[in-house]
Amino acid sequence: MSSAAAPDPDQPPRPVRFGILGCASIARKLARAMLLAPGAAVAAVGSRSEEKARLFAADNGLDVAATLLHGSYEAILDDPDVDAVYLPLPTSLHVRWATAAAARGKHVLLEKPTALCAADLDAILAACDAAGVQFMDSTMWMHHPRTARMRDTVDDKDAIGDIATVSYLQTLIPARLEWDHCYP
Repeated sequence: MSSAAAPDPDQPPRPVRFGILGCASIARKLARAMLLAPGAAVAAVGSRSEEKARLFAADNGLDVAATLLHGSYEAILDDPDVDAVYLPLPTSLHVRWATAAAARGKHVLLEKPTALCAADLDAILAACDAAGVQFMDSTMWMHHPRTARMRDTVDDKDAIGDIATVSYLQTLIPARLEWDHCYP
């Protein structure tokens, strides 16, 4: 039986308080989106320097006075005012920080790609499962209203006829990555 008190049905639910680990440019879009989401709040920003965290917060419309600003990633993980962490870090750092976050009871939102290989993803998922926290990846397009509209259009044979072939190409040229541990 859980010791957590049942939520008060007369009170709006408390938003999930996110801590952002790192100030990568991709985090800008998500930080701004959280300002519009009633169920989410940016509670903290962590970087390798507090000044960089402060600049990120100010540049992205976060309330610098109300947002906790940390000069390390560890400080975000130890922050009791953070429920979940968003990791826009390089993929090669995901295992280290996602498993550390899970071990400290933080829910994990990973930027894509989530891992360098299946073994890394397995380690992340195992850590989240062991800690009883949620794992999420930031593949937002599948939940976007635009995607539902595309599906409706594709399914409407009167609009575009029968689809015989769909082709797709994506190229990713990563910077120096450490792959050796993925393929023993």
